[in-house]
Amino acid sequence: MKKKAINVVYRKDSESFPDWLKYEVTILSEDGEISKVPAYGKDLQDALSRVVHDDKVKKIEKKVLSKVSDTGWALAWFLGMTISIMSVYLAIEHRYVGYYVIGVMAIYTFMTLSISNWFSLRNVNKRGK
Repeated sequence: MKKKAINVVYRKDSESFPDWLKYEVTILSEDGEISKVPAYGKDLQDALSRVVHDDKVKKIEKKVLSKVSDTGWALAWFLGMTISIMSVYLAIEHRYVGYYVIGVMAIYTFMTLSISNWFSLRNVNKRGK
C-alpha cells in the first residue's frame, strides 16, 4: 500500500497569489499513520501534485543528496564542466572553439539550474502568510 489522500478540505483563497487556493490534505501513510498537510495550488489536482512532488524530493534528499557534502557537489559540478568543455574542444574545429565553449558552459549551467529548480519544494507558502 502506498500513501493515500483520504480527505481534502478547502481552506481559503490565497491573498498573496490570485487564483491560488489552500487545501488541507489528510494523508494515510503505509504504516497507518494519519497526517495533515497543507497544499497550495491553482486547483485540487495541482495542489495534490505539489504534495506528491514534495514527497519525492524529500525521499531523494534523504537517500542521496544529504550523503554528499557541498564540497563534493561543487567538485562534481566542476569535473562535469571540465569534461564537457574538453570533449567539445577535442571534437570541433579550433577556429570557433570559443563559441562552442561558451555554449557548453551555458547549456551545462542551464541544466544544473533546471535540476536544482526541480528539487526546490513547491508546496510552501512563499510569503509566510
